[in-house]
Amino acid sequence: MVTTIVGCALCGADTAGTLVCGKCVVELSHMLHHLAVRLPDLRQIAAKKASVMVRESSHGSRTVAPIPVNVGAWQLQQSIIEYAVTLGKALGLRFVRVNAESLLSVASRRSQKLMSRNDAVQIYKLAETAVHRLDKQFEPPDDRILIGQCDHCGNDIWSSEDDLAAGWQPCTCGHTVNIHQVQEQRMYRLALSGAQGTAAALSKLLKGCGVDIKRKTINEWRRRQVLNPVGHQDGTPVYLLWDVWAAANR
Repeated sequence: MVTTIVGCALCGADTAGTLVCGKCVVELSHMLHHLAVRLPDLRQIAAKKASVMVRESSHGSRTVAPIPVNVGAWQLQQSIIEYAVTLGKALGLRFVRVNAESLLSVASRRSQKLMSRNDAVQIYKLAETAVHRLDKQFEPPDDRILIGQCDHCGNDIWSSEDDLAAGWQPCTCGHTVNIHQVQEQRMYRLALSGAQGTAAALSKLLKGCGVDIKRKTINEWRRRQVLNPVGHQDGTPVYLLWDVWAAANR
């Protein structure tokens, strides 16, 4: 019997007829374990809430809940949880009310099975991206703001004041991103959840995304009827995040 030697779909190393080499299988196991270990720390960052509110769906109902101060950490947490659930289904696990950390731990011990699937490359790349983004949350670049993700590779875009002023920035993948478009995509994702808040709360949220819109500016737009409040919080007007973004870009 002749053994066909092919290159690993990830690193190009020789493999004995398998899609992925043993080294990459082990590396996936390490990455999934890393995600499982650090996810609780990420949850702590994402747990600090802001006064901006979003709608949450649960069993068909919709409630209003505050979004985190660190939107990037919150969005990354959601992405990792979704990824963990996907891995659990790919492994054929039966799980109900099992946290993402447990799913990732099980997946890390069954990396061989995951890497035998036709979508092994996608599974590996998603883990690689998640680990990279996770580590950046704990050791963010100096004097930079997380404004969103690259639409080409999914990596986080951390911008300096000079990058924001220039309007364009190279991603680590080599793709040059339009900063305004990256910010708009982030606003759109938050808007889909119905994000809303007072002028002060929205101004603070936007600043954390690299968008400088002052509280007084938002209130001035209301006075000029450029935008209208959708409610009140303790007597203070509340606005939709998307309405504020649209007013700034009209």
